[in-house]
Amino acid sequence: MFDPLGEARKTPAPPLAEKAENSPKETAKELEKLVNALIEQSSEAAVKHESEEALRLAKEAGKKERAFTKHCETHGLTDMTNIDLTYAVFFNLANAYHLNGMWKEAIQSYTPIVKNKQYPQGGRLRVNMGNIYFEQQQYPTAIRMYRMALDQIPNTSKEIRFNIKKNIGSAQIKLGHYQDAATTFEDIMEGNPDFQSGFNLIICYYAIGEHEKMRRGFTNLIGIPME
Repeated sequence: MFDPLGEARKTPAPPLAEKAENSPKETAKELEKLVNALIEQSSEAAVKHESEEALRLAKEAGKKERAFTKHCETHGLTDMTNIDLTYAVFFNLANAYHLNGMWKEAIQSYTPIVKNKQYPQGGRLRVNMGNIYFEQQQYPTAIRMYRMALDQIPNTSKEIRFNIKKNIGSAQIKLGHYQDAATTFEDIMEGNPDFQSGFNLIICYYAIGEHEKMRRGFTNLIGIPME
């Protein structure tokens, strides 16, 4: 998954070099550099909790990326179009919208990525979408997003799969579906036990009146270190 965070530039994005002799290819390279610089600056602003500035820069990166793509198409430079750059722009924009509490816009920004078959790993971002729906207390939709993300994760990536299942279990508890949640957390405790999941499982057992399983759950919990 693309990680936009890193050594973000601390200076304003450089203007396009004004060279009369610039060829279309050189101009395309300048535009691409500008988009990357804006993404990095937006990411740095997000880390500093400057959410409004992060969003402003993310939107500007989107505008410049569209200008870059149009320039490449106009001048027959389709070999220079960069799907990874487009991915980064949408991902960063979605994150910036999320930071600003603009849930609908964040979902709309993630959607082109998860639906584009050019991004085989894009479906994993449904976890992010699920988290947004969870924050909105739209738990059934959150669970659906998490399960769709699970379909994209190979069985070999066990830790990622268990983390997604934790989200599913938490949403099931919020819905009061304690039997379903118990099944989810039992699966987690069998494959990758952790204290919080064990505690959640005990809550589920209490809710459905499984007192003997509660007792065993407490016994098992003693041997698990708190994170």
